[in-house]
Amino acid sequence: MKKTMIALATIAAVGSASAQVALTGTFGWGYTAYSTNGVETSGGGIDTSSVSFTANEDLGGGMAIKASMAINLGQYAGTTGADDQSLTLTTPVGALSLLTYKPGNWVTGASGGSTWYGLDGASLAARAQRDGYAFSVPLMDGLTATVAFTEPAGTTGLGAGNAGQAKQGIYNVAAKYAAGPVVLQAAYLPLSNAGTSDTTKDSVVRLGGTYDLGVAKVGAAVESAKLSGGGTNVETAYGLSAPLAANLSIAGIYASTNLTSTLATYAGAAGTRNGYAVQAKYSLSKTTYILGNYGAWTGATATAASDAGYALDQKTGVSTAKAAVAASVKTDAKDSTFMAVTLLKDF
Repeated sequence: MKKTMIALATIAAVGSASAQVALTGTFGWGYTAYSTNGVETSGGGIDTSSVSFTANEDLGGGMAIKASMAINLGQYAGTTGADDQSLTLTTPVGALSLLTYKPGNWVTGASGGSTWYGLDGASLAARAQRDGYAFSVPLMDGLTATVAFTEPAGTTGLGAGNAGQAKQGIYNVAAKYAAGPVVLQAAYLPLSNAGTSDTTKDSVVRLGGTYDLGVAKVGAAVESAKLSGGGTNVETAYGLSAPLAANLSIAGIYASTNLTSTLATYAGAAGTRNGYAVQAKYSLSKTTYILGNYGAWTGATATAASDAGYALDQKTGVSTAKAAVAASVKTDAKDSTFMAVTLLKDF
């Protein structure tokens, strides 16, 4: 019995020695003010509170595995939930990644314009959680090719992603070149269940890159989606980041979305949405820093068409004749601005 227990303890010790586990996280508290169509809201509170566990193990023979799990602790008295999770198996041929995550906006990342408060859901599309699979292969120095598939948005969970095969999954063939100051990216993404209406996408083409000038990094990216009914949805971004001093840096992004469609659902909202976000980061130490963010975005505001008729005042009971109104779109309407100051601590 003692020999068995000693043997088990030895195996456990060897196992724990070969696998390295790291605990990291971020806590931030800040003050944010929003103005949306003239309605203002503001206040202070927890900005982010999360922990991440990462386990690395060398399997030998040129193989290794990495597991990463993030937990969002939520706001005060809020609900704890899972964030991005992944399992990556590295082989002598390439790396296989199994993912449950919320992909970042592609044009934001490819243009190098990432800021703490981005333009997702503003002048760019909102993000959604997905399950995905990817395999990356290094082709030559600096050049990597990736093939991937992500299941439909908002349907994460074992056995749930492709339920009924009714929603759209995304295939992805991509290449990335990074050498010296240059980073270039390109991808082609055909979608499943394309259909014949602009409510679905047929395919997406992505192009982007950054160049490090030394004093600053600049970049640009475009994502052009062909809608299944003949419309298009094009996202464009321009990014900039630069160190101003040893403990001070700035970053910014300008991004727009241009939607064209004759589909009634979208026709009133077709047009261009523009926005920008700027950020200043002041580091108190390597892991403690203050972020100041400001941004604004405009959008296409629509007036739907209506037929002639009568409008009934529910209070007075008086009925008034109403003329027909043609659909109209105003693309320069100011929608929202935001300002935020946040103190963050990484560990």
